[in-house]
Parts: sequence; structure tokens; C-alpha cells
Amino acid sequence: MKKKSDIFLLAFSLAGFTVFYVAPFLRSLGYAFLDNAFTKRFAGLGNFSALFKNEYFLLGMKNTLLFTAVSVPLAMAFSLAVSLLTVSFAGDMPFVKGAFFLPVLLPSATIVTLFSRYASSLPPFLALLIIFIWKYSGLNIILMMTALGSMEKGMLEAAKIDGAGAIRRTFKITVPNILPVLFFTLILSIVNSLKIYRESYLLYGEYPDKSVYMLQNYLNNHFEKLNYQNIATAAVIFAAGLYAVVGILLRAERKRSEEIW
Repeated sequence: MKKKSDIFLLAFSLAGFTVFYVAPFLRSLGYAFLDNAFTKRFAGLGNFSALFKNEYFLLGMKNTLLFTAVSVPLAMAFSLAVSLLTVSFAGDMPFVKGAFFLPVLLPSATIVTLFSRYASSLPPFLALLIIFIWKYSGLNIILMMTALGSMEKGMLEAAKIDGAGAIRRTFKITVPNILPVLFFTLILSIVNSLKIYRESYLLYGEYPDKSVYMLQNYLNNHFEKLNYQNIATAAVIFAAGLYAVVGILLRAERKRSEEIW
């Protein structure tokens, strides 16, 4: 009976996912091969060829990839360092997790209001980088702290008795034991780095400085111009790249976990 009820409840989630995510994506995939949304003539790969010649699309892709490549490692390193320090010195204080999670709950408009006074004096790329690390590291920290709290302490104590220092214990015992959580937070950080457009839009508008002109700026601007074929083509390329990265990370995590365990 429990299995049947689980399937019944899961069906609602699958139905919602299909209606609101899968179906719109498949429809967008169709637009990527049409000349426009009105005549709907088959264009083959013409939209893809034209998109890779568009300077603003290439600029948006470059800035999006650059921001992700810079922000995600910094956020991961910051989150891991804070998690290790917090578990070591303030692990018994329940309100600490709530304090880290608070920025995640704040609306983007509130965050921009708090940072707007100081962001105007910073380079746009640096301002968005600070906002990203401040807002999205909290969830990473909570997940890492939970993983660290569930670790078997005997291994660390045995290594300490054997003379292993704090740094060696961290990278030889602690990090390998929480590797699945680290990979999960890595994927989560990559996805969150793509959401920085909201803060960028509120701070700098539709046409920001070239250093923070993201792919989402390109998509939003062409949506207003009803260039659905451009939006669909860019979305397909972006989704394919994102799925490829996530697939590579999951395979690397599985292989690494098998080596460790």
C-alpha cells in the first residue's frame, strides 16, 4: 500500500514537471529550427549558425562562463572554510545555521537595496561576485556543516593520535568523507551562478556594462523584441552545455567515490 501511495504522490510531481518544464522546453526546441514565430518556416541549422555570429550572444556566453568559472570555486572554498571553522568552534550553537541561511531567504530586491550604496563604487563584475558569495554560500555552508556533523569522529581522533596535522586531516580524511555533499553543492553553486541576472538587472538595468552583460540579458532583450527563434536557439545551446557539465561532474563524483570507498 505504501508503494502504491508513493507512486500516486509522485505522479503529481511528474505531471507538474512535464507540463511546466518538459513541454515548454520541447516547444522551444521546435522554435529553434523555425525562421520566426509567425511564418514558422523550417530554417534548418540557420538559427544556430547566425547565433554564433552574433557578437552580443558571444559576449553574454563569455561573461556567463567567466562569472561561473570565477564565482563557483570562490564560493566553494569560502563555504568549506567557514563550515570547518564553524563546526570546530561553534558547532553546538543552533542559531548559527539560521544566520548563514538568512541571505538565501532575502528577496533580490532587498539585497540590491542593501548593496546599491556600495556597489556603485565597485566594478560591476566585482559587485556581482560579492553579492553571489554573500547570498548563495549560506546554503552550501549548511549542507557542508550537516555532512561534517554526521562524520565518524573516530577517524579524525585516530589520525590526530598518529601525528597527522590539521591540514592533513582535513584533506586526507574530512574532504573525502564529505565528497558527495561537496559535489552536490558544486552543482548547486553552478546553477545558482546563473541566477545572478536578477541582481544584475536590478542594479544595472537591461543594458549593463559589457563586463556583466550575461546570456540572460541577451534572452530578455530578444524576448521583448519577439525574436523567439533566437531565444529558443540560445536556450537549447545553453541547456545542452549545462546538462553536459552536470553529467561530467556526476560521473566524476561516482568514479571518485568508488576509488575512495
